[in-house]
Order: sequence, then C-alpha cells, then structure tokens
Amino acid sequence: MKKDGARLFNLKSVQTYIQRVADAFAAVLDFEVAIVDEYLEVIAGTGKYKDQIGIIYGSGSISYQLKFTKKSFILSNPMQCQLCQNCNLKETCKVLAGLLYPIKFRDKIIGSISLYAFNETQKENLLNDVEKFETFLQHLVELILGKINEMALYKQTERMAEQFDTLINSVREGIVAVDCHGKITHLNRSAEELLKVQANLLYGSLVEKVFSGITMSMLLTMTKPYIEQDIYYKNSHHTLHFMSTVTEVKYGKEVCGFVISIRSIGEMRKLAGRVIREERKYTFDGILSQNTTITDIKKKMRRVATTDSTVLITGESGTGKELFARAIHQESLRKNAPFIALNCGSIPENLLESELFGYEEGAFTGARRNGKPGKFELANGGTILLDEIGDMPLHLQVKLLRVLQDFTIERVGGTKSLVVDVRIIASTNRNLEEMIQTNQFRSDLFYRLSVIPFHIPPLRERKEDLELLIHFFIEKYNLILEKYIQGYTKDALATMYEYPWPGNVRELENAIEYSANVCPDVFVDGNYLPERIIEHIATIPPTQHQKHIQSIADLEKNALIEALNRFGSGSLAKESAARSLGMSRSTLYRKIKEMGLENRINA
Repeated sequence: MKKDGARLFNLKSVQTYIQRVADAFAAVLDFEVAIVDEYLEVIAGTGKYKDQIGIIYGSGSISYQLKFTKKSFILSNPMQCQLCQNCNLKETCKVLAGLLYPIKFRDKIIGSISLYAFNETQKENLLNDVEKFETFLQHLVELILGKINEMALYKQTERMAEQFDTLINSVREGIVAVDCHGKITHLNRSAEELLKVQANLLYGSLVEKVFSGITMSMLLTMTKPYIEQDIYYKNSHHTLHFMSTVTEVKYGKEVCGFVISIRSIGEMRKLAGRVIREERKYTFDGILSQNTTITDIKKKMRRVATTDSTVLITGESGTGKELFARAIHQESLRKNAPFIALNCGSIPENLLESELFGYEEGAFTGARRNGKPGKFELANGGTILLDEIGDMPLHLQVKLLRVLQDFTIERVGGTKSLVVDVRIIASTNRNLEEMIQTNQFRSDLFYRLSVIPFHIPPLRERKEDLELLIHFFIEKYNLILEKYIQGYTKDALATMYEYPWPGNVRELENAIEYSANVCPDVFVDGNYLPERIIEHIATIPPTQHQKHIQSIADLEKNALIEALNRFGSGSLAKESAARSLGMSRSTLYRKIKEMGLENRINA
C-alpha cells in the first residue's frame, strides 16, 4: 500500500487537526511537539519540527524503535543514546531530552507523539515530571484517536451512502422516498425515467399532490405494506398509470417515512407475459391443442418420458418438434440435468463432428488449449436433441450409431473412449425411409433412432386448433406489445382458415405478432395480415367458409365447450380437459363458472 494510501485509520487523515492540537499544547507546556506517522514521516510539529514536516526519519531513529517496543521512551542523554548515534538527523539535532509516546490503534502502532526539551530548564522540567507528562501524552493520544474514529466513521458513512445511491439507482423499479410529513425526499434514476421528470423538481412536493390514488391518511393508517396499489401521475402530456408497493420506514417503533416502488402497467404486463410463457413453454401443458391426434401424442409421450428409450419426432418445420422434445425431458427423471439441442443442418459438415463429440488439444489448427467438450459430454446425465437428423453426413451417422449401441464417444484427435449417460431424441422434417432408399440415410441408424416414433401433424390438418392458438398468441402479444386486440374480423378469420400455413404454428405466431404490431384497432381485419397470406388468398376462388366476428372471450368459450364435449364431465375427464387447454383444474372451474357453463359439468 502507498505511504499516503487510502487507509481509513491513519494520522494523515486528521493531519490539520493534529497540527492545531500540537500548536495549542506546545504554547502551554513550553516543549516542542513532534508527531510522526507509521512511515516515520513528520506530519505535525512545533518549533523546528514544524519545518521538518514531510521529512522521513531513518530506520535507526527512536521513532522507528517504538514500532517494535510499543512502549513510551525517555530520552535523557542523547549523546550517550545508541539509537541517536544512528539517527539520520543527529548532526542538526540539538535535543537535550525527550519523551516519546506510541500512538496505538487496535494494537497497531500508527505513529508516535513526542515532547522535546532544547534547554536545561525544559530538560529539568521534563525529567522531573515524566510520569505526569506521560499521562498527559496518553490523554492527547486518546484525543487524536477519537478524531480519527470520527473521521473514519464519516468516511465509512459517506462510502455507504455512495453504495446505497448506486444500489437504488441500479434497481429497475422506480423508487420514491417520502418523509413522515408526506414530502418527497428522493427519487432514483428509474423513477425519473418513468415519470419523465427531473428529481429535483419533485423534491419537497407532497406525495398526494404528485400522485393520485395515494394519500397521507392512507399511508399513516396502513397496518401492512400496500401491494399492487394503482396510482397515477399526470405530466404535461399524459396521465401515467403505475402499479405501486408502499412500505413504511421505521426508526424503532416510530414511522419516519415511506418508500414507494412504482412500475408501469405496461412493464407489469410484459413481465406477466414472460412468466406465463416461461412457466408453460417447455411442458406438455404448454403445447395447446384440441386435436385428438395431438392429445394422443401427448398422452403417449408422457408415458414414455420416464424411460430412457430413444425417441424420433418427425413433422414439418414449425410444428413444434423441439417443444415436444423439451416437454419429454421435463417429464423425465433427467429434468434437473442438462437439455442440449443441436441442429445438425445448421453447422458446416467439417465442424459438426467436433461439435458433437468435442476435440482434444492440437486436434486441428485453431483448436483450443486443453481441447473442448462436445454436446454429448455437455448433455451427460440429461437429454440431447439431434434436430434435423436427416441432414447428418453418412460418415457421422456411423459414429452416432456407435453412441446408440454402447454409449461411448471419442473426441476428435483423441485416443480413448468416454462413457456418456445421455438420452437421445432425434427430430427431422425429412422422410428418412425415402432417404434410406436413396442411400442418404443408414437403415441401421434409422431403426436405432425410431424405437419410439412420433409424427406431429401440420397445422392445416388440425384446423380445430386455429382458434385456440389465435387466442393464445393474441393474449401473448397484447402483453408484450401493450395492445388491446380482442380478435379478428370475419373476413380476416376466413382468410386465416383458408390459408394452408406451410410454416405451421411458427408461421401462425409470426402472423399474429405482425398483425398486433401494425393494427391500430381492437379487431384485426384482412388488411393487417401479412402480405404472403393476402396474396395467397387472392389466387384462389372465394370460399363460402365465413366466420362471424369473435372476441377473445368467444374463442376461449368455444375452446372450453369443445374440450368438455370431447373429454366429458368426470373428475379425470376435467383434468384432461384442463391439461389440453393448457390451464390448471382450478382455472378450468373458474372459467366455466364465469362463462355460465356449469350445466356441462356433473357436480
């Protein structure tokens, strides 16, 4: 650490104060005073020592010796003192006697304070009353240490205040601090951005004048934190709507203020959307369908999920093959282990082998030192999805076959086999059996992969799912985009039913996201569908298939009715109906009651 380093407890931090103390006491005691820090630098003094401030004593000095003895030292005859003979200031020093006293802080010597006599009268007075002056220096040291403590506490408080300010400004929620009189005392940076105002313009303002929906009487009478309280702030252009949480700040038992955290309603909606999507994204309940084929697939997948058998999922692009694979993993005993997905068609052939199996150091130019594990090693204990398995080159199909046979891999450039504990799920949009006929895919690998095969039907073959999916995606993008779309007009719905959806569910979601972005109304008409859909419909004869205008509530009600008709009203049937709709059983009951469908359930 540097000599003038940033230690919290040192003499230099109170140098000006120590100099004032030295000047005051030297005048009363008629001795010269010198204060030296732990680095033997004179930091304060009187008389000749005032001129020596900044000078550093050598290692032969008495001050240096105090660092080790940690006791006071009486200098009665400098000419006969061995330490004085080695001092770098002995040629200019005229001291006749001295009393040196260590300054200790928490058992560490941080310097010394000394009284020096330069004439016979001073020497006699000092040596005759050594005990009295030693007690005096002890009290003086305590005074200096008190000042150091005070300064250290101030610095610590200042640092904590800076850390607190940094912490508050890093919080995403807006934070508004209010004192016990209801006056705003602080806003963090997020609050300034949310309210679109500079903090200093609101300081001192009464909180109930700034926000509607909140009053001081409300704050003073609350017995627990207000959570999810609606409040409003009106600026020069708009009235802004926030969700707030109000918490008391207490000093002992006395309320001394309040902290109001605010978050925009739009942000809350987005967060809710993300939570809903993440919770359901990779489960069978998150795969929405009323189609009997999909329902049967989900049932069978649930049964095989707990085994380690290899699964092959086929289907067109956009049908959700990876979602089914992730759902199998989530229902398996491996759900707490890794799920690793690799698209075999997106990686160049010369890199695919090292991506799958890893490589050793020096295996090829540019290889990392210590090598790199492949996807099979990363998935150890869990599940690996080999997506677009039909695009895997033949020479790698042989290596994959070995993994399926004995669950061992060998890194590129390696010489030893590694055992891996991995469940393999493969998926493809290609017809592997046709590829076998043209020698593009190995038959032995196909039979190893398709132990448990599933084929996901395209969206055009399960149009009964269209309304359910439209409803789900509208809700999703209403949350994300802060929109209030209620549904599609009859013409737009008719167009969507006529369209064949070559991109399947993925294309449907993209189309609804597009419509939600560009449509200014609550109902989306045909003009706000993607161009490719409009152009496709324009090329075919008009259809008689028309749909009346339906709101999201209508779509949801129809979905509930169809689910109840399909599964029945028994206890297990209701569980199945709820699962097929992607909701809990309690939610199903609540919605049935809200929509007046109780007569469809047997009590």
